[in-house]
Amino acid sequence: MGNPIKFNVHHFQPNPGYLTCNLNKDTMDFLWARIDKANEMNSVVNNRLAGNITKSLDMGLYNLDSIAEIVMPLCEEYVKQFSQPYHDQVAGECVNLLSFSDWWVNYQYQNEFNPPHNHSGVYSWVIWMKIPTEFDDQMMLPIAEESTAKNHISNFAFSYVNTLGNINQHMIRMGKKVEGKLCLFPSQLKHSVNPFYNCDEPRISVAGNVSLYSKPPINK
Repeated sequence: MGNPIKFNVHHFQPNPGYLTCNLNKDTMDFLWARIDKANEMNSVVNNRLAGNITKSLDMGLYNLDSIAEIVMPLCEEYVKQFSQPYHDQVAGECVNLLSFSDWWVNYQYQNEFNPPHNHSGVYSWVIWMKIPTEFDDQMMLPIAEESTAKNHISNFAFSYVNTLGNINQHMIRMGKKVEGKLCLFPSQLKHSVNPFYNCDEPRISVAGNVSLYSKPPINK
């Protein structure tokens, strides 16, 4: 499968967290080509998703090796770092398999947002392809400058309940530094995307789900 994937582990103490890794140029080129194909096919899937955004397009479940060779090992690594975030679907001798179930590209423009939501499947992931704004600039806009929640503006956020019952939020700051970064997390982990402002360019991201399937063992 090639060289081991270099990744970073992010903890929500004392809760399990998420993993990130930086994608190389070949993988990014593959993704941009698939985005071009998605635009050509124009398979709109806004009606399947929670986002209040301009456009979401299906990416098609074919020729997935380039991205699967990154996502699937990270799913295995997640179990090593945080334990398994799901229960096996069936008992007995059936074999449980992880497999891509869907993936799509999002075009988010200024003032648009994804409200807090979760996904189907057992793992989800997002890749930030193009971020046309910088958080440091966004938080200085008049709408946020004097706010006690100015760290929310434009950012990707995880929300989770800790062992004391408090709802915590963890922000990933959006800017050029996250372009080409993949983030993998349990599908049931609530997440959201805050709106950005004063920019006419779209924010482009790719996201997907990995689901658990069961099948009988091969009868030798």
